[in-house]
Amino acid sequence: MKRKKSLFVLSISVLMLITFISSCSKGGDTTTTNPTNPGTGGTGGTNECATLTSGQAGPLYTAVKSLLNANCSSCHTGSNGTGGKDLTTDCNIVLSKDRIKARAVDGSPSFMPQGGQLSAGDKKKITDWVNAGGRFSD
Repeated sequence: MKRKKSLFVLSISVLMLITFISSCSKGGDTTTTNPTNPGTGGTGGTNECATLTSGQAGPLYTAVKSLLNANCSSCHTGSNGTGGKDLTTDCNIVLSKDRIKARAVDGSPSFMPQGGQLSAGDKKKITDWVNAGGRFSD
């Protein structure tokens, strides 16, 4: 009898653990920076990313991506990027344009990158790109 009770308790514990783990999935999370469901600035999804980054990258976008790679990618890389932001993929950069401008240009709530503010020229590149529409093709 004691063995049956232990088996029952173990079964219930395993079911509770499975339920807990499955409730932590990103299925409904709209703030993730995963390129398959970026969320920031749009509904996300692979099709949205394909649409956002189709064609050739424009000169304004290319300049911004270059400065993000040089100044931001050491912290904002991959699915565990600092602040939940991966700024190494085209889709995430386009979807995060407003946040990039707010942090790197406007300093709201504080300036990025942490090591020191961008130069006036780099801030202008971001501002020009966002003002032009902040698209991949800009």
